[in-house]
Amino acid sequence: MGLLDIIFGKHYTDVTNDELKEMIKQKGKYQFVDVRTKQEYKHKRIKAFDKNIDFYKFSRNKTMLDRISKEKPVVIICQTGSRSRGTCNMLSNLGHTEIYNVKRGMVGWRGPITK
Repeated sequence: MGLLDIIFGKHYTDVTNDELKEMIKQKGKYQFVDVRTKQEYKHKRIKAFDKNIDFYKFSRNKTMLDRISKEKPVVIICQTGSRSRGTCNMLSNLGHTEIYNVKRGMVGWRGPITK
């Protein structure tokens, strides 16, 4: 955690490709949420990410995030890592405590995808 994270209160953990691959193997332990648009999600996705909640829609209507349980760790991905970081911050503000952000998002993913 860097100094800016401490000052501004980063309350999530960034995960790498290799860490994500290990998390996917334990699928029942995590909620996997893709926050890209429906079109991006339909074009290609990681199979484990079975929930798609569009960042641009829930950023105006936070109640859409109620579909994500606070009782189970959540892993968030987007296209490049920007929207997922914003989502992680929102989830933290809503009371989620175990939140993971996929660094570099789908552009950084080096594993199987579903089309």
